[in-house]
Amino acid sequence: MSRANLFALAVFVTVFSAGLLLHAARQIMRARPAALMRARLFTLNVTAATNAAGGDETSAAALFNEQARGWRSWTSLDDRLRRIEIVGGKLGLRLTGVVVVAAIFAAIGIAQIDVVPAWAGPLLLVVLPFAALRWFCKMLIERFRLRMLGVFPDALDLMVRAVRAGVPVVRAIEIVADECAQPLAAEFRQIADGLQLGIELETVLNEAMRRLRIPEFSFFCVALLLQRETGGSLGETLEGLADIVRGRKEVRQKARALTAESHLASRVIACVPPVILGSLYVINRDYAQVLINTHAGHMILVVSGVLLVSGLVIIQRIAKLDT
Repeated sequence: MSRANLFALAVFVTVFSAGLLLHAARQIMRARPAALMRARLFTLNVTAATNAAGGDETSAAALFNEQARGWRSWTSLDDRLRRIEIVGGKLGLRLTGVVVVAAIFAAIGIAQIDVVPAWAGPLLLVVLPFAALRWFCKMLIERFRLRMLGVFPDALDLMVRAVRAGVPVVRAIEIVADECAQPLAAEFRQIADGLQLGIELETVLNEAMRRLRIPEFSFFCVALLLQRETGGSLGETLEGLADIVRGRKEVRQKARALTAESHLASRVIACVPPVILGSLYVINRDYAQVLINTHAGHMILVVSGVLLVSGLVIIQRIAKLDT
C-alpha cells in the first residue's frame, strides 16, 4: 500500500472519528436536564416577548426544535445523523458506522489491485464510503417509512372511532400512542407529551412533519390543523385518508409482486460470478489463479465487476416504483 493511500486513510479515519466523538459530546450535553430546562425557559421567554410586541408566535419548542447553530456544514451533518437515529435508532447509528468502515476496507482492497491506478486509491477511500453511507441511509429511511405506513391506517381508524364517540383530538392521539404498534406509537406519544406540556398543536405537528418527512403523515397533520381552523367532520377526513393509505399500500404490494422476477434475477446474476470463481478455485486452482495473479486477469475482474454493478443498478432502477 502506497504512502499516499496510507495518508488518505489516516486522514479520513481521524476526521470521521473526531466527528463522531464531537457529535456524541454534543448529544450528551444537550440531553442533560439542566440544558433542557434552560432551552425550555428561553423558548417561553422568546414567545412572551414576541407576543407582547404584537409579532407572530415563534415555533420553537425546547423538547422538539433544535437551537440554531453557527456552522451550516455541521448543521447538515448533525441533521443527517439525527435522521439516521430517528429511522434506525441507536442500532442504526452503529450499523451505519460498521457499513462505512467496511466500505473503507473494501476501498483499500480494491486499491491494492495493480490495474487500479495510484490516483484512484484516495478517490476510492472517499467515494466508496460516501456511496455506502448514502445507500444504507436510504435503506433505513425506506424501511422506517414502510413500517410506519403498515400500521398508520389502523391508527387512523382508531382515531376515527374515538372522534365519532366524542373523544377530544388530544385524547384520541394519546389512545393511538397507547394502543398502536411501534414505531408509530412512539411518534404519537411524543406528540401527546408535547401537547401535555402546553406546546401549541400547530408547533408539535409541524415539528413531527419535519422529523418524519412522510407524505401520508403530513396529510394527517394538515387535516388536523385545517379541522382546528375551519371545523368540519374530522372523522370523514381521516377515514378517507386511511382508504388512500391502504390503496397506496395495495399498489405497492402489487408492484412488488410484478417486479419480483426481475429482483430475483438480479440477485441470481449477482451471485453467479463469485460462485463460479470460487468453484473453479477449489476444483482447478491453477486455472483460476490466472485471473488472480496476472495483470490481464485483474483487468478482466475489474471490467466484469464494473459491468455487473452497472447492470444491477439499471435493473433496480427499472424495477423500482415509487409508491
